[in-house]
Amino acid sequence: MQESAKILYKSIASVIKKARLENELNYTDFCYENDIPMSTYDYILQAKTQASFFNVAKVVKALGLSFEEFGRLLDKELPDGFMNFEE
Repeated sequence: MQESAKILYKSIASVIKKARLENELNYTDFCYENDIPMSTYDYILQAKTQASFFNVAKVVKALGLSFEEFGRLLDKELPDGFMNFEE
């Protein structure tokens, strides 16, 4: 996996974990109450490989975040200039 992809997936994992903890949601209860397999949640948090967009979207929705809010949080988590792609 490219370094930029690693940074992106680690940032996604960080935003998701912070949002769950800020909402004081227990890991096991969060997964159970939202029908999210713990293995899927772990897969996203480990950020070692690409998680499917569907699974990330399901977790984001379960956290009560809009995609707009998730995007803002992700943008803050990413290093400065991360999204400045050269053509």
